[in-house]
Amino acid sequence: MKNFLNYIIPFHVLILVFRFFNFIMYFAIRFWYVSIPLVLYLLYEFRKSRKQKKFKQDTGLDPEKEVKLKDDPIIEDEDK
Repeated sequence: MKNFLNYIIPFHVLILVFRFFNFIMYFAIRFWYVSIPLVLYLLYEFRKSRKQKKFKQDTGLDPEKEVKLKDDPIIEDEDK
């Protein structure tokens, strides 16, 4: 019987360890699927706003308040 317990106790410990790591990995994967895209988006927005601030400081112009140019008028020839 003692020989059987020498095998069953480590087996139960191994099962508990794997179940614990499975639980941890489940939440870790869910966390990274949300956090990595969020961090990348915030990094993109931060760099974009930093470029706009640098452009405003260098030129004094604001790209958001820029007046959009109208398209050139098309001149049609009446002879055709």
